Amino acid sequence: MVDQQNSVAGLRLLKAIAVAHLYNQRAQAASFIVSIILAVTGLLTGAHPKLAAAIGLAGACWAALYKAVMVPWAERYLRIAAILQEMFDTDLLKLSWNRVAVGDRIGDDEVSRLSRHFHRDESRLRGYYLVANAAAPYDVLFCLEQNLAWGSRVRLRFAQMMLGLLALWSVAGILLTLATDATVARLLAGWFVPSLGLLLLCLDMYRTQMASTRERLRVLALVRAVIDDPTSTLIATPSTLAVFTRQVQDTLFHMRRLQPRLPTWYFQRYHDQDKTDFQVKMLDLQTRYPRS
Repeated sequence: MVDQQNSVAGLRLLKAIAVAHLYNQRAQAASFIVSIILAVTGLLTGAHPKLAAAIGLAGACWAALYKAVMVPWAERYLRIAAILQEMFDTDLLKLSWNRVAVGDRIGDDEVSRLSRHFHRDESRLRGYYLVANAAAPYDVLFCLEQNLAWGSRVRLRFAQMMLGLLALWSVAGILLTLATDATVARLLAGWFVPSLGLLLLCLDMYRTQMASTRERLRVLALVRAVIDDPTSTLIATPSTLAVFTRQVQDTLFHMRRLQPRLPTWYFQRYHDQDKTDFQVKMLDLQTRYPRS
């Protein structure tokens, strides 16, 4: 598996995945930045009714543009990224292709087109999965476990950051109101109403990331139960194991289809320390189930 994921074809797929996610994240970033600008501008112009009305109109226009243009664009590339990731995973882990759930594979020409727009450090793509030198099928199960555990860890951190931002913004408004002896009505009209879009965006990010985390942890417990039980009937029955691994992969695809990857900078912020933790798990698995 190590050679396959670092092959020319494997790296081309990973580059295409990264580019598709980048296009999706640009739509998210635009929404976040515009929400912040509208919130701050609304606060600064709150005392001027005409300016406040103009900001409100601008916010409404942006909301319409976002729904009509940005959301379909983001969803298109989110779907492409999910299918490309499915192609990479099924080829690497030797899983069957679920055409009913996923649809058709993306053509090589489109993969090549997307990969050519990758302009980042290619070394970050090498060794995409930690591959355990363990007996089959524990090597495949470890990749699935790693996918679920690593993803839930990163998404939980991000959800907590969004909740912290929401709480910090709210507390700042309350403290400012107390410091200026303003009324509750002024707090609502002058602080929370202009920043409502930003607050709702943070809350929605928190909600979706927590939902993804809970689902990943639920399936992770099932995978770990199989790995930790040497007498598992799934391990002893290849056909049953194939169904189980496909079901786990279907869950991963469904979540990727609905919830975008987190920003690259945020993932890389904790990448090295997370990788160290999963290497410990990998070494333990190799000791318990050595490849013959």
